Amino acid sequence: MNQILLKFANNIYNKMTLFAEGYQKCFTFIFIMVLSFSSFAQDAHFSQFYASPLTLNPAIAGTYTGTFRISTLYRDQWRSALDNPLRTFAISGDVKFDLNYGGKNLPDVVALGITFFGDRVTTFDFNTNQIMLTAAYHKALDKRTKQYLGIGIQGGVFQKTINYEDLTFQDQFNAIDGFTLGTGENLPPNNKAYSDISLGIYYSITPNKNFSYHAGLGYFHLNQPNLSFYNTPDIIDPNIFKTDTLNAKWSIHTGASIKTSDRVSIQPRVNALVQGPQTELNLGATFRYKISKTAGQYLLFGPYFRGVKNYNNFGMESIIGMVGIEMNNFIFGFSYDQNVSNLVKDRRSLSSLEISLIYIGEHHNEDNFCPQW
Repeated sequence: MNQILLKFANNIYNKMTLFAEGYQKCFTFIFIMVLSFSSFAQDAHFSQFYASPLTLNPAIAGTYTGTFRISTLYRDQWRSALDNPLRTFAISGDVKFDLNYGGKNLPDVVALGITFFGDRVTTFDFNTNQIMLTAAYHKALDKRTKQYLGIGIQGGVFQKTINYEDLTFQDQFNAIDGFTLGTGENLPPNNKAYSDISLGIYYSITPNKNFSYHAGLGYFHLNQPNLSFYNTPDIIDPNIFKTDTLNAKWSIHTGASIKTSDRVSIQPRVNALVQGPQTELNLGATFRYKISKTAGQYLLFGPYFRGVKNYNNFGMESIIGMVGIEMNNFIFGFSYDQNVSNLVKDRRSLSSLEISLIYIGEHHNEDNFCPQW
């Protein structure tokens, strides 16, 4: 009798274990979608926001001392909490052109850029891909103080995909040994594409070689596209919401470069993001220390902080440490986020890291100068 009861209990345990595994996948999916800024109605974010200029503000295109710029940024998020971490990357390039009128070079600048963006939730093969084209014009207000006012426009296409084979639903449990049954879920097409338009404005001034200041405003998702996979005429279920609007996003940023000695300069930076009910504030400073008498070799380091407001509450979310090196035309950066919120008990599990690399082409005309962002 005891053997029969033991066998029965073991059978029930095995079924419950399989059932729990299915719900664990479902919980992980919900956890990712709710907490990540890479979910449906919010944008992904970067701690090194300054290393991805064209995703910060379209009007930043062309704001550097050089002929062209290539920027790459990779983010690895929550590796300790998930079997497969969230991965986000951005690659952009922009080139600027000097204007000529009547045989004379004008101090104004025109810039063109392109951005590739990707967001990966590998656990469920949920992917976001983006390609955007950018154009910017910077009007010289005062050549003596190198004062510019620029505007920018950005347009392109987003694509979102998800692999349903990696998802498990409750009705697939066969009550014996696993989730082997088909699902009755009314699943939409797993591929969604939409257009996107963004605008920006940017101001900069460099009154002397020891100080420069800049500020800008970006307005993203002007057309507020519908991201819902269910937005298709093939699905007529009245209980399914067919609208999931991507909220417009304001990106407000400012910063400066202050040379305090022959070897040291400080670059304070602030970036505020407002998207729907969510507000994010990033602030900090990078210290730039000259490590060699040879020009163009600097050590970069500094602290940054991120606060987040969700609906009614605003609090500190992460402390960020950044280190990097600048070698002539290359700028390399590494940052580590440590979560300090009360989101989970083990805050270490929600850590993230980022790696960035920027290359700026040689500069030939010192009259057209924009401060380093």
